[in-house]
Amino acid sequence: MAMRIFISIFCIMYVQMSIAQVCNCTYTITKTGSYDGKTLKIGPGATVCIQAGKYNYLRLNNFVGAPDNPIKFVNCGGLVDVNYPTGSTTGIAIQGSRYFQITGTGTPGLEYGIRISATGSGISGLNITGKSSDCEVDHLEVSNAGFAGIMIKTDPTCDVSTQRSSFAMYNVKVHHNYVHDVKGEGLYIGNSFWNSGQSRSCNGASVKVLPHNIYGLEISYNRTVNTGCEGIQYACAPESQVHHNTVYNSGIDPFDPYQDNGVQIGGGVSGGFYNNTIQKAKGIGLIIVGHLGPNRIYNNTIAETGSNGIFVDERPGSLANVEVALVNNTIFSTREEGIKLYNETQTTTIINNAVVMVAGNKYLSTLNSKVRFTTLNNYTSASAGEAKFVNASGGDLRVASGSPLINTGQNTSRYGVVTDLDDRARPQGGTYDIGAYESGQSGARQGVKSEAVAAAESAVVLVRAYPSPATDQLVVRLSNEELIEQVSIVDGNGRELGRHTASTPASELSIPVGQLGKGIYLLRVGTASRQYGGRFLKD
Repeated sequence: MAMRIFISIFCIMYVQMSIAQVCNCTYTITKTGSYDGKTLKIGPGATVCIQAGKYNYLRLNNFVGAPDNPIKFVNCGGLVDVNYPTGSTTGIAIQGSRYFQITGTGTPGLEYGIRISATGSGISGLNITGKSSDCEVDHLEVSNAGFAGIMIKTDPTCDVSTQRSSFAMYNVKVHHNYVHDVKGEGLYIGNSFWNSGQSRSCNGASVKVLPHNIYGLEISYNRTVNTGCEGIQYACAPESQVHHNTVYNSGIDPFDPYQDNGVQIGGGVSGGFYNNTIQKAKGIGLIIVGHLGPNRIYNNTIAETGSNGIFVDERPGSLANVEVALVNNTIFSTREEGIKLYNETQTTTIINNAVVMVAGNKYLSTLNSKVRFTTLNNYTSASAGEAKFVNASGGDLRVASGSPLINTGQNTSRYGVVTDLDDRARPQGGTYDIGAYESGQSGARQGVKSEAVAAAESAVVLVRAYPSPATDQLVVRLSNEELIEQVSIVDGNGRELGRHTASTPASELSIPVGQLGKGIYLLRVGTASRQYGGRFLKD
């Protein structure tokens, strides 16, 4: 008997060692519990494997990699199934960590190698908190969470090190995840109170504390289905890029009447929201509040909403005189106005949008005469048949032959619109089409890139600015060597302090910074196709 037990233990150990070798593991997690990277002496470039199997929860603290050498958490040997079968208070919680990736790509053929489900009431599936930063989350499936599917933020407290003046997150990448059937938001990234802060009792006094910013946020190629609140809610993110996401059936059981939308872009956000699909939101399809600006909203389809298609408002602290650009979107079948504008201090530009079959034919409404907007080359219709979509009732809002949307738009490349929602080049017929799609074969997705190619192309493009800290001159390059046309310097409140245009597009641009005071500044780097966000330190 003792010999059989010894042999069994030996076989288990041998299998575990073999799996670890296959996955190239530095360290392997094999059971539920808390793990501390500092105690385990896990350093930059390490691969922390999570062995396939069932876990009640995982808590990962103090894992710190390096900017070009992150720590990688990956499933090994099959599916990692967290909170199986009855659930606990936490799914996977990560705190005090930086320069790391958690990915479910460890097993070929298994799209989501890490699955999190059945967390406790009010608890998110994946939490990244505790002043964590510089992280990548991909190929996770999250379901039946008691709150959000994936939540990434550190809420401010009386501790100054958690507040905007002292702390920021950088380079947060969330892509290729599947979140469904959760009680709160699918993806909840950034604090909701960027504009006004949150009340805290500090040393017996009530004070307002401001949440941190997220510099370098990219949310892409995610899918959310059946969420109690918004499918995606993000905030506090200057020059963020949110693209190629699908949000379906959101806001089905919100904890607040106004949390039933498709996507919410919250305070402190500037950048691009493009090539996203929003369908069946119980409230507003896309709500934009509290601008850092400018914001470019293009190549999105928003369909079958219980309220407006797009609603733009502002909050205290929003920057005045910045542009909100609504360009080449398709809005279809809304129970209230197609586009509703309540923002009085920004300028809204509405170009090449198709707004079809909205309640009472109210394609656009404004709060009052103070709202400033420009409309150009938009198409409105009370009938999907008149617009000639391929199959509107089936959710296909591509344009069929003979559609009035074909070749009736204007060139919107100045907003970064050089492809359509299917990633096909614009224009296809000499002139831009109106709406999210360029015309082509009926129902076909010509030229659509494979997920592998799309994932590779969505890899982080770094803005390299040196020297850092800079004193008099700053040299700016992009890690993909794309030619730079323009660089803007922006402060932490989103105010543009200077703009520098290259006489000829070049891979490198030198700009003067001697006039700036000491501190951290943001960079907006423009190329022929899009903008990138970076930062630098001025001494």
